[in-house]
Amino acid sequence: MRQQMPTPAEDARAAEIAEQIASLLGELDALQPGSVQTGVGRISGPGVEIRKGAAGWSVRIT
Repeated sequence: MRQQMPTPAEDARAAEIAEQIASLLGELDALQPGSVQTGVGRISGPGVEIRKGAAGWSVRIT
């Protein structure tokens, strides 16, 4: 299936969401500087792990 090109409005919304995520990751990293790590389908921070699975994104307290 061929993916459609995003509209300018979709690009703007994606940028807005990405900025919010970056800000939240900064807050998470501030709890323990240097603790936030990312990998394919995974983000971890102090006491949490966010994973992408078949059902979408999920959070696990570690």
